[in-house]
Amino acid sequence: MIGHAPGLISQGERVPRPSANCRLLPAIILTALLQLSPYVFSGETITDNALWAGGLLLREKETGLDYSVEYQLRLDDDMSSLSSQFVEFLGYHKATENLLFNGGYRFTKRSDRDEHRLYLGGFVDLTKSSRGLWDYADRFRATLQLGYQHDFNVKFDDRLIDSNSIRMILVASRPGTDKLRPFVLGGVLTTWNDAYSFGVDKIRLGAGFQYQFNKQSRMRLQYIWEKAKFRTPEKQTNIIWLRYERRFGD
Repeated sequence: MIGHAPGLISQGERVPRPSANCRLLPAIILTALLQLSPYVFSGETITDNALWAGGLLLREKETGLDYSVEYQLRLDDDMSSLSSQFVEFLGYHKATENLLFNGGYRFTKRSDRDEHRLYLGGFVDLTKSSRGLWDYADRFRATLQLGYQHDFNVKFDDRLIDSNSIRMILVASRPGTDKLRPFVLGGVLTTWNDAYSFGVDKIRLGAGFQYQFNKQSRMRLQYIWEKAKFRTPEKQTNIIWLRYERRFGD
């Protein structure tokens, strides 16, 4: 769930420029992420390289609930072995011009177990524009994702337990060309369960681009640096993530 939300602002809708307080929000959030630097550089770590690849189908309607289905596989151990694959179903509801709620279910298949996830969250567009999030805004855009997830049967230090997490991801982008849009992102996953008390579990920093083939399809390619704190030893991973996205609408 990294990236812009679909259909947050309807195509062709005119809205005012964001207020000064709204424009300050990205800087405030980035400052908070920088305060997490001690978590990034502390502790003994191991390093890995991973590949995430998959596709997403999105159904958008003029009114009512939008929904998507995504399939993804993940390779780790220097991209040499299949660590997991999942299918995720999400629904989206536009509450206001710049606020979108979403929620759903993920089924993950691993070699030694199955995992289940329930998710509820939303996207806030911090920089309103005149176009939808699927389409291209003609200036800088920042989108904040906040959400709660409950995972069943996940592994922490060889223990299979249920776990709770709150995620925060900030994505900032600006058009490069008519079809190419580069972006940067920063995110934090805060977790608590029977093995670990409430604290920062994962930190993700990255950059990439999306390429728009046409109004219905696009490709996203990005690099993510991830540090996982809630494991012994801690682990940092260099991730290449490739996703094809296809939209269907009325």
